Parts: sequence; C-alpha cells; structure tokens
Amino acid sequence: MVLTGKRSDKGPACWKRRVKSEYMRLRQQKRFRRADEVKSMFNSNRQKIVERTDTLNQEWKTRRIQPVHIMTSVSSLRASREVSRLPYDFSN
Repeated sequence: MVLTGKRSDKGPACWKRRVKSEYMRLRQQKRFRRADEVKSMFNSNRQKIVERTDTLNQEWKTRRIQPVHIMTSVSSLRASREVSRLPYDFSN
C-alpha cells in the first residue's frame, strides 16, 4: 500500500486532538438538542394546561358555579368549641 500526501511525525497526537474535539462537539450538540426538547415539551404541556383551564372556566361560567371560600381555619374552630357534656354516659 502506498500512502499519498505528507506523513507527519505528529500523526497520532493530531488525530487524538481531532477525535477529542469532535467528541466534545457531538456531546455539546446532544446536550443542546436535549435542552431544546425539554423546553418544547414544557411549552406544549403548559399550553395543554392553559387550554384545559380555559375549558373548565367556560363550563363553570355556564353552570354558574361559585368557588367556596373557607371562612376560618380548622385550628381556630377547635379552640372556640367547648364541650359542655359527654354525648354518652359511661358511668354505668
């Protein structure tokens, strides 16, 4: 076999650099592609949530459903109750 072109003494080192830089370029490209996929999936999921929320809001408006507001918290209700007597007499 006859090789054409110049043969360099730095052949293996030069190839190592080229292979390493190409490997890093491919890894970076894969990382960027993955980041773009994640962003597009996030945006599509967000759009689905917005569409579903709008649909539910329209249904609620037609049915005239009003939100129920809790007036007081559960912890404050427990403190305000007083037990006057036991419901059952266990003295027997």
